[in-house]
Amino acid sequence: MENNIAFSIKGIELANSSMTAPPEGGSVSQFNFDMQFRALADPKANLVTVFADVVVKDAERNLQLGQYSALFRYGVDDLGKWTTGQQHELPKPLLTTLLGISVSTLRGMMFEAYRGTFLHAAVLPVVDIGALQEEGRLT
Repeated sequence: MENNIAFSIKGIELANSSMTAPPEGGSVSQFNFDMQFRALADPKANLVTVFADVVVKDAERNLQLGQYSALFRYGVDDLGKWTTGQQHELPKPLLTTLLGISVSTLRGMMFEAYRGTFLHAAVLPVVDIGALQEEGRLT
């Protein structure tokens, strides 16, 4: 990562997990994922918190079958030195790295939670964080 920003994972917390079985016990073979991510910087505490929320839907019927949310906390050395503006905007390379780690970890958490259920095949896809940032889908 450019600028050699030192960071570490400080904690991971499950915020919400829910599942709703398909009507009449039907099976689901294709899934859609609505994903939202927010990153909040606290320069005084040298902490960045990434909130990730995923809604899992049946692709055919557009029914919500599950939701999974988690918080990822990262310690960033001298965070105030790297943030800009009153909203404490993070450098894009740092944000991209933290979001990438969060999504990968979230994928594993969801896989473990959904294993053996009707959502077993609902594996969170690989996400191009850079493309999402360019589309303005991340805050």
